[in-house]
Amino acid sequence: MLIGVIIISIIISMVGIGRSMVSLMKRTRIPGSLLSVYKLVLLFVVYFTMITAFACIYLCLVILDIPVLREGSIDIATIPMEGITRIQSVLYFSAVTLLSVGYGDVTPIGVGRWIAIIEALIGYLMPAAFFVTTIVHYKEGSEL
Repeated sequence: MLIGVIIISIIISMVGIGRSMVSLMKRTRIPGSLLSVYKLVLLFVVYFTMITAFACIYLCLVILDIPVLREGSIDIATIPMEGITRIQSVLYFSAVTLLSVGYGDVTPIGVGRWIAIIEALIGYLMPAAFFVTTIVHYKEGSEL
């Protein structure tokens, strides 16, 4: 039963990531403006969705005792923590991985490395995609 719930939550996380990326690429320019408050709020919401979705994936794997994150020299799955502490650890790691290169205090191991690579790649490409689509949509609107 627990494995089924975890698989469903991973699928929901992946759908959330995909839908967030699609909504960021949609044409949402307000005529006459290069950047709109709506587009900036949308970017913030997409980042928040990405962070929580990847954190959910890490947390599900930690719950299944699959080694994905290490804090210092200790696997996070083996540390006796409360649930909220694990949630904070995976949210922190997800945010640091998506928004920066990372600090090195929490490191991915095993399959967590591949998930972190995908997350970091999305984190690097998202701002570029945001600005490129904004500029392209602005130029398309000004040529009409």
